[in-house]
Amino acid sequence: MSLKSTASRYGSVAMMFHWLTALAILALMVTGQMMDGLQDDARQIAILQWHVPMGLAVLLLTLARIAWWIFADRHPAPLASGWQGLAAKAGHAALYALLLVMTLSGVALMALSGGGEVVFFGSTAPLPEFGDYLPRIPHGLGARLMIALVVLHVAAAIWHQRIKRDGAMTRILPARK
Repeated sequence: MSLKSTASRYGSVAMMFHWLTALAILALMVTGQMMDGLQDDARQIAILQWHVPMGLAVLLLTLARIAWWIFADRHPAPLASGWQGLAAKAGHAALYALLLVMTLSGVALMALSGGGEVVFFGSTAPLPEFGDYLPRIPHGLGARLMIALVVLHVAAAIWHQRIKRDGAMTRILPARK
């Protein structure tokens, strides 16, 4: 399999970026939901010790992925045209933008609240009330929007594969030998 994409398939680097990001987003959604409304500071700290580095990994993966597309590779030919092609481009652009907003708002939230000191550096201060800090608003709204976009993305992939039968999934999965 080629490192770079062809006109009909994604290359192995693009596939790696896609699937690592997908797994990390799923882990972030699960850990984020686990913390929602949680009152136990010790448990929330334990979850944040996974959630924050995973979010930073997604930021790095997203920036590397964007650089890969700008400097090293080209996307395969689109499967859809017209309004469906525009919807696909808009959906992907929204996912990229939201990944950046989510990670940057998370970093800002930890920095402004002092939560990083408690979570990673052993401060004995109580865990801050994250809802008191402005970055919590875009982070919380972004989480809900991310869930919606991921559901739409998966639904579109299934629709392409099962209804249109245009091989959408085979373009982003490693080739079988």
